[in-house]
Amino acid sequence: MKLRVTENCKYLRVYEASEAELDQLKYSMRKRIRGWYFNPLVKRKMWDGYISFYKDGYVPIGLWNEIIKLGDTFNFEVDIQGLEKIIDIAFDEKDFREWCEEHFADHPRIKARDYQVDAAISILKNRLTTSEIATSSGKTLITFLVYGYLKSRKKLNKILVIVPNTVLVMQMNDDWLDYNNGKLDMKLRMVYGGSKDNDPSADVIVGTFQSLTRKQIEYFRAIDVVYVDESHQCKITSIKNVLEKCKDSRIRFGMSGTMQADESADYFTITSLLGPMVNSISPKFLFKEGFATPITVKIIKLDYLSTDLKEKLYSLRKGKQMEGSQLLTLERNIVVQNKARLNFIVNLISKTTKNSLVLFSNIKDSYGKRIYEALKDRSDKTCYYVDGSVGQEHREYFKKDMEEGENKVLVASFTTFSTGISIKNIHNIFFLESYKSEIIVKQSIGRGMRLLDGKDTVNIIDIVDDFSYEGHDNYLLKHGRVRLEFYKQYTDKIRVHSMTL
Repeated sequence: MKLRVTENCKYLRVYEASEAELDQLKYSMRKRIRGWYFNPLVKRKMWDGYISFYKDGYVPIGLWNEIIKLGDTFNFEVDIQGLEKIIDIAFDEKDFREWCEEHFADHPRIKARDYQVDAAISILKNRLTTSEIATSSGKTLITFLVYGYLKSRKKLNKILVIVPNTVLVMQMNDDWLDYNNGKLDMKLRMVYGGSKDNDPSADVIVGTFQSLTRKQIEYFRAIDVVYVDESHQCKITSIKNVLEKCKDSRIRFGMSGTMQADESADYFTITSLLGPMVNSISPKFLFKEGFATPITVKIIKLDYLSTDLKEKLYSLRKGKQMEGSQLLTLERNIVVQNKARLNFIVNLISKTTKNSLVLFSNIKDSYGKRIYEALKDRSDKTCYYVDGSVGQEHREYFKKDMEEGENKVLVASFTTFSTGISIKNIHNIFFLESYKSEIIVKQSIGRGMRLLDGKDTVNIIDIVDDFSYEGHDNYLLKHGRVRLEFYKQYTDKIRVHSMTL
């Protein structure tokens, strides 16, 4: 099979292939989305859950390595002409390493670690890449290394950094000013709701995908480097929209602590836009090398329902009188309405001495707000509350105040504080409501892995609701077992306690 990189470097065009090779390519480039079976369109038989990444002889350029692997798997030769357009075979690794040493030589605190330098080299060499970089490994510094080197060697016009939320825009601005240490002529432009985006001379644009997607295509002209933070979210339509507007980009890369490299359409969407996986830095590597705070896990299985109610829930599951999603919602409603559970959680959090992050998901029934109010009334802790309605200025204040002192609690929704937010002075993380999403769980764990003097471990306290009846598990208990498998990827220091309220 022979393919050629198109002039705009956005696709591979198949120009020679046997019938068998082409059939295999078409078949292998069809992928189902994760959880396709639960998709409403699939349930209504309006869609089969598949997305095709082959169309009329063209495959997105980011999947070039998947096609090579395809040839290896099915034993046919693959020849891709023009790969030198997207892979910098002449990259001067020695020059890059020397620049890293020189740039940080007189910095009072920062020095690029070896694995960070190696990760940046892979990005600069391959130009189109994704990387699974564990939280606390320094994704922001790796990105700065890419920018700083290209800027110093006059090989960059503008870089666009796409982040999930406004806090990360401000966080990156502060971090890059620190990393730069006044050495490069860097002008940074922040783009988020309400910002004054009025400096067209800036060579660094960092913004949320929500704000960037509203920009016209002219805004993205001359942007030759694009970085997507938390790139596991690349399937989001607005991120795809922004990337497609970056017509002049020659280097595109993404990093995330939870890439979930698999055969799903979700993963193929990410790599089709950004390129193949080139770096993998695991949490256990960071723990071993002393670059992140190790975790311990305490799982508390709570039993607080009457036998009659447990039996009724079991009958609903067994009789399939309701959809699984409806039963899960019913269980979650029981959780947020139970006063004994809420009191137990408030008392548990009140006994902690160091700073805690308390994560919840139910906003509709004010579950997090009720826990926050109870903590304020019953404990001597400084308490803060954040959900989507809380303004950016308040979030920034809470975040900074959490870094100072102890005996503080931040009660926050998963959607506002599970991803990307950096607070070093977090010693305990409470999971109040059930999730089985690997991405959400791992991103949430990462909030506590930042290094801090005197911080030897971060405690994950996971509340699991046990509504089992005669050995038959309920949905939330099954979710807890799924999370247990995620925790095992981080630590063997896991304790499980069962309590009856």
